[in-house]
Amino acid sequence: MKPFEYFLEINEVKKTSSDKALASSLIKDMFGRIKDISSLNILKFPKITFENIYDSLRDFADSVLAIEGFKSYSHQASFSYLKKFGFAEETLETLERFRYKRNGSKYYGQEISGEEAKEILEFYKKIKSKIEEILKSKKLI
Repeated sequence: MKPFEYFLEINEVKKTSSDKALASSLIKDMFGRIKDISSLNILKFPKITFENIYDSLRDFADSVLAIEGFKSYSHQASFSYLKKFGFAEETLETLERFRYKRNGSKYYGQEISGEEAKEILEFYKKIKSKIEEILKSKKLI
């Protein structure tokens, strides 16, 4: 994944002032999406499950950017910023793969399998404590 500075250089990220209200709203959306899918049958609704978890991860990344005074116009840029919080390159590459899969589903009608929905859910569970740790450090939860 390209470094965050690359996205600044090509204007896919803009420097702004810190926006705690936006960050808090994004976090509320993130937790709402996760809660909404928790009652779904993942095998019956794999697309909804996958897209909601992906979008919640994007909400998380964008909330951190907002609190630190950035506005992203690129999913890749948002996820790239997470490297500054110790997310491994492998984690970022997984997010990139999920981005590609979500775009195929959302814009090109590609199917999401139950296994793919399970994979992103397990991925979220694996990084959930790190997400919460970062949100606490930013006083967003």
